[in-house]
Amino acid sequence: MGKTDVRESDYLEDAEIFADLVNGILYKGEQVVKPQDLREQDGELRSAAGNDVKKVIRDKVRLWKGTVFAVFSVENQTRVDYRMVTRAMLAEGMAYDRQWKALKKKLERVLKKKPECGKREAAVTADEFISGMRREDKFIPVITIVIYYGKGKPWDGARELHELLDVEGNEERVLPFISNYRLNLFDYHEHEEFGQFHSELQTVFEFLRYSEEKEQMKKKLAEHQERYEGLSSQAKILLLRLTNIKKIPGVGERELERGEFSMCKAFEDMKEEGREEGKMEGKLEGRAEEIVETGYEFGLTEEEILIRLQQKLRISLKEAEGFLEMFGRRTGVPGRQ
Repeated sequence: MGKTDVRESDYLEDAEIFADLVNGILYKGEQVVKPQDLREQDGELRSAAGNDVKKVIRDKVRLWKGTVFAVFSVENQTRVDYRMVTRAMLAEGMAYDRQWKALKKKLERVLKKKPECGKREAAVTADEFISGMRREDKFIPVITIVIYYGKGKPWDGARELHELLDVEGNEERVLPFISNYRLNLFDYHEHEEFGQFHSELQTVFEFLRYSEEKEQMKKKLAEHQERYEGLSSQAKILLLRLTNIKKIPGVGERELERGEFSMCKAFEDMKEEGREEGKMEGKLEGRAEEIVETGYEFGLTEEEILIRLQQKLRISLKEAEGFLEMFGRRTGVPGRQ
């Protein structure tokens, strides 16, 4: 788990924050889930098939009145997880599989247990024995919430399984027979206000939403200065990680680690750092465009262009593929439309 993941997971340890997150995203601010009704649950899931072991780690999981709420954080600064639908589906399937295994063990104990004098256990049918569970057994519902923290752009990935399926021309014949899994996804880019949250989450999401809009953020800071200065140290530290603020003038590293600083000062530093990053990104894109166009002009294959991008710009293959996709379309080369 990365450093940012750990910060987000730690922040959600607070039962009031977790309850407010669920109420704000699922119930539009209605106070359905109470902090005192939440119980901690293990976020790690494992599934073994032969030598193949799958492991899924959910950022935070809580049990509420017989329902499991699981939170996934898509924390990367600029990237959307385009497989999030299947990732969440897999996690929920593994969560139900874990419940089934517990029911199976319970049934096995019944079969091994010798009946006490004068008592008889209810007979286990052949179907129940093969199924590994009683006919009347039920699973605890699992509800997955996905939070997208991406700084670079709004979520543009699929939100349901049907969007990921290649059924062009056969939609009416195929889709009605495929169960459609939907994400409970929250993207702060899609909101102007955050009044559905009653904790400091309102301020956290507001800062993330407007942190790159200079005038709007200045206005928010002026209007709600008390809210911003009253943020918990955990919230401040999380915002530093998510907005990629490395340092604040006049604030030492120790104070940064403890969250002992002003969010107003943090915003001023972020604006300056953003200007420098923007300049660097602009230069990088310009060089990448030149490499791609030159490569096509000299008849290089896409594999050769990718290698040149990686070597000259010292970037990863994935970043090189992104530049090739971005600038290859502009060249008008056949096959890249």
